[in-house]
Amino acid sequence: MSPGFLARLSIVLTVSIVLFGAAASAHAWDEEGHVVVTRLAFQALPTSMPAWIRTPEVQARLEYLSAEPDRWRGVNSIQVDHINKPDHYIDLEMLEPYGMTIDTMPRLRRQFTDALTEFRLKHPEVAKDYDASKDSEYVYRVPGLLPYSIAELHWKVVSSWSTLKTMEANRSAVTDDMIRNARENIVYHMGILSHFVGDGAQPLHLTIHHNGWVGDNPRGFGTSKRFHSYIDGGVLVRHGFNRDHLPGPAKPPAKVRHDLYWEDMATYLKAGHAQMVPLYEMEKSGDLQKEPGKALIRDRLVEGGSMLAGMWVCAWETPTSDTFLDNKLKRKPGIRFGGASATTAPAPVSTSQPASGGE
Repeated sequence: MSPGFLARLSIVLTVSIVLFGAAASAHAWDEEGHVVVTRLAFQALPTSMPAWIRTPEVQARLEYLSAEPDRWRGVNSIQVDHINKPDHYIDLEMLEPYGMTIDTMPRLRRQFTDALTEFRLKHPEVAKDYDASKDSEYVYRVPGLLPYSIAELHWKVVSSWSTLKTMEANRSAVTDDMIRNARENIVYHMGILSHFVGDGAQPLHLTIHHNGWVGDNPRGFGTSKRFHSYIDGGVLVRHGFNRDHLPGPAKPPAKVRHDLYWEDMATYLKAGHAQMVPLYEMEKSGDLQKEPGKALIRDRLVEGGSMLAGMWVCAWETPTSDTFLDNKLKRKPGIRFGGASATTAPAPVSTSQPASGGE
């Protein structure tokens, strides 16, 4: 590795330490934008999915949960912010200095942070200006962790479906309360996942230029620190996009393969990043306020809904078996999980939906 390369890398990483602070506090879409993405995804759910997941009550719950990870910031706790803030973005340009791309980065977040640490230990000069006193939450050392938050939540949705399916396969051994709680867990994890997939639809959550252009700027792109917040909400108001005026019809669920979910997610995030420069071009030309800008924002919201629906469908379809729970239920019929025994008369799950079965 040449000294010249390390010198350039040092400049990039030093600048990025300052930028990460802004990225760590930035939201992606206001609550209305996240609701739009979630509503589009819900409308795209296939009728083959269980009827109980396609009810107005579940839709309302999913839409509320879609903004929940932003609410976690309200307590201003370093314990929460240390984990939560980097999960909302990934500055894709910052992977290259470490010899990575989103396609080649490690699949586990601790492998990723270990690789970053090992690189800095070998080349301490690249981050010599890092100031720990300005990083009380210890978040500025990573270029974001959005792919990991999406991947991990995807598998929590898979796990929740697996639990429900196992209970339904042992219906005589479980209570209605257990079924109800299993369903509620599915909805909760689906709703939290919706936030981060929605973040990935916002181009400024995928770039070092997340809050105005930084560094070399030969094309004279805007540098306003208000640009990010404008894309999150102001541009939606400008073009009239909200939960009651969706940007267009829902697009069918994106193809997300259970064995290649990372590759499909990476394709989605790269497509969002590819709209970052056009976004700046339109801001400079004024087209962002006009039909070209409206079309770009419409595309991002609709694609976010399609990807979210695809991940929801993939999680439901992923073949899994909770053998531990299955064996436990077979050995101990009537086991308690915070509810009444299966041998007692259970309360009804719903006045309109059956407690068991796919529909």
